[in-house]
Amino acid sequence: MPEVPIVMPQLGESIAEAIIVSFLVKPGDYVTADQPIIEVETNKATMQVTAPCSGKIVEFKAKENESYPVGAILGTILVSEEEATKLGLTTKHSQPIGTAGKPGAIPHKSIEEKPRVQPTVTGLPVPANLTGASYMSPRMKARLNELGLRAADLAGIQGTGAGGRVTIQDLERFLAQIEKHKTTPASPLRIAVADAMRRSWTRPTSNGGNACTTR
Repeated sequence: MPEVPIVMPQLGESIAEAIIVSFLVKPGDYVTADQPIIEVETNKATMQVTAPCSGKIVEFKAKENESYPVGAILGTILVSEEEATKLGLTTKHSQPIGTAGKPGAIPHKSIEEKPRVQPTVTGLPVPANLTGASYMSPRMKARLNELGLRAADLAGIQGTGAGGRVTIQDLERFLAQIEKHKTTPASPLRIAVADAMRRSWTRPTSNGGNACTTR
């Protein structure tokens, strides 16, 4: 049976690539046409790549957290002869050379591949952040806003994403490490001593004196 490629579609006029976030199905699963199968992220939105046709997922060539350009083959789908006909992958019957006119000759099947069907994407794009050259996913932006941080604060975190990019998982691991090293609250006694020392520095002092004579 023919195999149909799962291709990274054109996600927008100015978008040349996207990052694989997760696979919504696994090899061996049966999918229907336009069923979401891959979640991807661009610098504008999180979208879903849908199946170009009905069939069985053979494999995914792409990997999570990796970036792939438009037109890249992300995987393949095994389709039936009926589905292949719908897609234009029609079969032609022709006789092999030297068998023409011979009784009992078995026609040879050859598949003629027509223009492939491009998968579609779903998801509502949001305005892109035009400031800064590095890519940051929408989930990362939301998390930084929640923590009151800026993109520059990620400079000290070791990134494991494509090209050393700091992923949301890297940020959460960094925050978890900080949580482990939190200092324990001071005891009431230490608080009282610290407060007394603070007040002692704020009391006015005199560096003058009066001489006195005793008899």
